[in-house]
Amino acid sequence: MSRLALIAAFLTVNGVCFGQPNEPCFAFLLKGDITTVCHRKTIRITHRGDIEGFAVSDDLLGLAYVTSRVTKRDPTTTFRAATTTIVSLKTGDVKRVEDVGRIVSTCGGILPNEIGARTNTRELLFGEDVHLAPYVRFRCSSDRRVVAGIIKDGNSQQQMSSLYEGVPPSTKVAAAGDFRDFNISPDGSKIAWFNDVRPLCVYSGPSSTQCVDHATITDPPSVNNSGEVLVAAGTGRGCVYTTSYNFRPARFGPGDDECLGIGYWKPGLKSIVFMESVGRNPQWLARGTAELLAKWSSKGTRQ
Repeated sequence: MSRLALIAAFLTVNGVCFGQPNEPCFAFLLKGDITTVCHRKTIRITHRGDIEGFAVSDDLLGLAYVTSRVTKRDPTTTFRAATTTIVSLKTGDVKRVEDVGRIVSTCGGILPNEIGARTNTRELLFGEDVHLAPYVRFRCSSDRRVVAGIIKDGNSQQQMSSLYEGVPPSTKVAAAGDFRDFNISPDGSKIAWFNDVRPLCVYSGPSSTQCVDHATITDPPSVNNSGEVLVAAGTGRGCVYTTSYNFRPARFGPGDDECLGIGYWKPGLKSIVFMESVGRNPQWLARGTAELLAKWSSKGTRQ
């Protein structure tokens, strides 16, 4: 029985189901490449080893992934420039956008996920400017009717506003300083967020927030319409790191740093359950999108 089937069985026995038909489908970053898990099959979609982040749009059937190159070195610092490669899973067309280093699937498409006072909100697949004032960094439902975000951003958490929901912002979801990253479900009914030293939480309406304690978490969370969350979380085991996105469990000793694995949590579970022992940047996928990714990869068109 696969690891995914074992976890699904564990959750069912404990009174919690994934809320998706049969087996859930998701993608994550493994050793610098995009990997999908679906139909109890694990498929390596790319064969580069240098991908630093990615996002997939179920609605627009597109894939984007981030790589970078060294542009300058001095005795103390290495300077890198990011490139985001954008692929249409319907046509196979490819384009590239420079200087976008962080991306996220939201609002029915793929948006930059940069943190700073001048956040870019140009949707990457079709180049549409998405303006949802007064929000400066936001996530929204696929139909863009439900919005969550911040109205003031900066280069540190102290410069951010609280996390609000609504247009105009009408409901405070989380206080400033209680979250580092956040995301919203495709139908807009669930908002997930976390901070380094704060719990991982899911909001499903006023007075309907549930949380779980965690250790290390990084990368944007992915939350589906049932309130199930995928996160890149510390496993407590040591890993050997080639880069921050390419690592493997240490065979001997503590390794370079803690391993990150793919964690699953849903309100009602007492703790995060690990679905994959190594990985980053997880994202729920529609079954049809996972199949398109596999077809794109098998055709040899992967970049």
